[in-house]
Amino acid sequence: MSTAVDQPIGQIIRSARQRLGLSQYVLADQLAAVSGKTTMGRDRVARWERGSQVPRSEWRQWLAAVLEVSTEQLDAGAETARRQNRLGHAMVTASSPNGSHTVRRSQGTPALLPVFRSRVQAGILAATLLNPHRAFSLSELAEQAGGSLASVSKESKLLQESGILYTRYDGAIRLIRAATDEPILGPLTELIRVTYGVPQVICEEFGRVPGIGRIALVGTWAERFAGLIGPEPESIQVRVTPRRTETMSDEDLAAAGGRSTSRLHRPVTYSVVPAPPRTDGAASGSSAGVGTKPAARVPSQRRRRPVVQVVTHSALNVLPPAADAWTTGADEITKLLDNGQLELFSGDTADARPYFEAADAHLTSAEEVTTSSPGSAFVLVGQAVKSIATGLLAAQGLRAAAGSRADVIGQATVAQFGPQFRQVELLRQRLLELGDPTWRDNRVTDMDVAGAVPAARSLLKTSQDIAIELNLFG
Repeated sequence: MSTAVDQPIGQIIRSARQRLGLSQYVLADQLAAVSGKTTMGRDRVARWERGSQVPRSEWRQWLAAVLEVSTEQLDAGAETARRQNRLGHAMVTASSPNGSHTVRRSQGTPALLPVFRSRVQAGILAATLLNPHRAFSLSELAEQAGGSLASVSKESKLLQESGILYTRYDGAIRLIRAATDEPILGPLTELIRVTYGVPQVICEEFGRVPGIGRIALVGTWAERFAGLIGPEPESIQVRVTPRRTETMSDEDLAAAGGRSTSRLHRPVTYSVVPAPPRTDGAASGSSAGVGTKPAARVPSQRRRRPVVQVVTHSALNVLPPAADAWTTGADEITKLLDNGQLELFSGDTADARPYFEAADAHLTSAEEVTTSSPGSAFVLVGQAVKSIATGLLAAQGLRAAAGSRADVIGQATVAQFGPQFRQVELLRQRLLELGDPTWRDNRVTDMDVAGAVPAARSLLKTSQDIAIELNLFG
């Protein structure tokens, strides 16, 4: 088994555990059995893997036996972890079995974020505000924030009381996500993004580059992030290493750097460090850690071309977008980004398919209840059309920012893809009218739904064709 030079012990443990197909609970049980120490539990394994604690030499011997790695490798990893904590490096490493990337943060008071009372609080905000459409369990937030379950539970309750977070229960599991309708969320999200959220943004953007094996945040910014006092960083420095036998495209790296700069409003520079040579006697493995899969490959072409669209006859009765629709639309999207109405994002959620699937389900339900409840059916059509437009934006790594205008989704899709997407705003306004009991025409008939459903299905088919041609914006 081979690992990257200077690989911290937490990453070594995680990679070896995943290679053997062990959960943290099973690894803890095996360590308890071989060591005879019944106090060994999953929480300790989690702290080791997060980097918040370095296992002592006696535990490294038991780890070597259970994980089938050498004690020398674990000792070297322990020293690397201590050195990185002293130097203040914020690490981003490919380590999860699904090819995603995990952020490693050194401990200490973050000089970049003196306004927050604790790193745990800032970590919770970074996870939830930068992933507004995702709900986290307490254990997931603990992993993201680098804190104990007790501290995460306490901080999340305080944030919930302030209206920043929303909590619901799925059985016995407490799920936490960002509230989306509070005016404070817009500026707060922006503050988090350009400070504590930097590792996540760098992880998302550079993690999409095919062939990448290791990402490290270094330099002045990483020192401030770790709590070392010093001057304000002028830029964010990233050091990337390819997987052995693989190369990274200069175009992909430049695109990742450009999008990171746009999202963080601070220059992002990167350097490439060659993968270290394989040591003698090492077994085959990935430089990013044994048991990891390559990052998801994405199209290398980042420039957009005008979307050539074929529109079938439908109840929409509109013209296809002009050939230069994308050129004009790009300018409008840039304005919306600059005005804080839209924001860039990346990662696995930059995907139109879940939104299109939701839209199809809404339309199917609308068809089933058209006769018995036309009002409900019309609401479902409105939700479907909104999901369609939201999916097109998601395919480009775009979404409505917290606190943005209600019409921004319709405005963004019309600007890029033509007047047929005016249906998004028209249906939104109509649904507002239906929700007002004083409005003179707040009734919907089955004839209204019968005309709206085919139009929405045509819009869905058109959008699915468009999404195939889309890459990330910028």
